[in-house]
Amino acid sequence: MSIEQALMDNDLFYEPEDAYWEQTDKLAFETAHLEGEWPTPTNPFIRRMAILTTTGRGQHNLALADFKQLVGALTEIDSRAVYRFIVVPLGRNARTLSIRLIETVPVALPPLRADNACSLHIAMEWLAKRYTHFELSCAAEANYWVHRQ
Repeated sequence: MSIEQALMDNDLFYEPEDAYWEQTDKLAFETAHLEGEWPTPTNPFIRRMAILTTTGRGQHNLALADFKQLVGALTEIDSRAVYRFIVVPLGRNARTLSIRLIETVPVALPPLRADNACSLHIAMEWLAKRYTHFELSCAAEANYWVHRQ
């Protein structure tokens, strides 16, 4: 991936995939469930997994809740970075995943249309029914966005 492509996909005005909101009122859902930050790891092994999750490396058979905590640990390490993953859902419900960190952008802002971590399960389930894999970026303050395919 070129640096220009990475910057474009992390641009403030980038339009991420959002078709998973078609059946749900985004404003009402996020108002009721908004998360201020990614959850911090309750399991010390997840914190260790985050340290080992470097560019080109990943985790296999990771529960969605554990993935959220792993992102929480990464954003604790560097809250200014954006972490871009390739995600392979292990089943159509996306309750378990294989992930690989494909890029860390050291200083970047999420797009204006980024979503809140409270809706990650909605996006993952919708994407798992349509794609074998997809790219997802995560940033501090519980922001994530799905890259268009």
